[in-house]
Amino acid sequence: MLNNPSVLSEIGTSISGRAVTATLYVSPNGSGADGKTWASAYTTIQAALDAASTDADDCTLIVVSPHTTHYNIDTTGDPTWTGNYILQGTHRTWAKVKNDHAGATSVLKFTGKSAMMDLNINLGTSNNGVIMTHGGARVYHCQFVGEDLTASATALHLDHASGGKHAKVIDCDFLGNGGATDDDMLALLIDEYGYSNFERLRIHNCHTGIQFVGDNSDKNIISTVDIGDNFIGIDIDAGSEQHFYDAILHHNETNIDDEVGDHTFENIRGAFPIAIYPDNLAGIQVDTGAANTYGSDIEIRAGATATKPFRIVGVHMEPSTSEQYQLRFSADSGSTHYDVLQFDGTRREGTAAPSGTEFIFNKGTRISASARDVSGGDNVKVWIEVQEI
Repeated sequence: MLNNPSVLSEIGTSISGRAVTATLYVSPNGSGADGKTWASAYTTIQAALDAASTDADDCTLIVVSPHTTHYNIDTTGDPTWTGNYILQGTHRTWAKVKNDHAGATSVLKFTGKSAMMDLNINLGTSNNGVIMTHGGARVYHCQFVGEDLTASATALHLDHASGGKHAKVIDCDFLGNGGATDDDMLALLIDEYGYSNFERLRIHNCHTGIQFVGDNSDKNIISTVDIGDNFIGIDIDAGSEQHFYDAILHHNETNIDDEVGDHTFENIRGAFPIAIYPDNLAGIQVDTGAANTYGSDIEIRAGATATKPFRIVGVHMEPSTSEQYQLRFSADSGSTHYDVLQFDGTRREGTAAPSGTEFIFNKGTRISASARDVSGGDNVKVWIEVQEI
């Protein structure tokens, strides 16, 4: 029964888990007749794409078998297809896709609704990888390889003209050729795409891991990512309110290069150095007000000094009198306060880390403090320990 072509076609359709209007097969062992069964499969991916419907109401599942070497798109420029497609491989390392044409500039470009799963995109020496321009793009369980690059190239470019939304790039690997020079890979370029999910990504040895450009690249979620051994890990040139959760940043020349500064960072891990501010033995004096009254808001660290996202991991205090004090910290010049520390001045010096929710502050954030004590009219000298990401 499993040798029945119609049964095999139905099995292939079910692989994607999506409703499709047609299924075509690609295999190096096919006859190339019509792509409707494995026996008559097309031998190239571009033949299947050319045969697929371009009707806006259709979607073609293209099932790609393993290949002992690689599938060659062999097309000049950016090979572009306008229909709706799901390209489904077997495993991210079992179906390598390249474009070996001397005049090629990328491997594949899709301008319709498109999804890719379980494929290996190899950029060769100078090509870009995959370009997707329609909202809702999907890339699952794929691998992008630029180990042979001798010129700069972009592995995955989500490139919308005016603000695409709701893309998903999940469980994908990106590997460049070293990352130290411009002759290397930009792994993921988010260009005018917002409200999208980027999850379980491994990005290594690239010039740039993830770059945001375009004013509409807003409110994306980047979670459970390992970004390491890159020249720049995350480069935020445009777009607002990105959300970073559960990220490991390691061995990057620069972890985060942020030109915007209004993002959410939670559970960001890495070997980030800690420095004390101010770097002297005098500290910054914060005066208390009248008895039990907070004094003026005093700048502890200027916003211009904060060129990277940062944590405050410790506070050192030296009170002027032996009584109870409260010291509160603000990231908005005293409008609100993210932490309040209470300590006994008889100790002459206290140390504590911020309590409650972890705060990772954006670049350009000014840190200030105000203090009060029982009798009033006193002061406390303050130092903070800053960990830049």
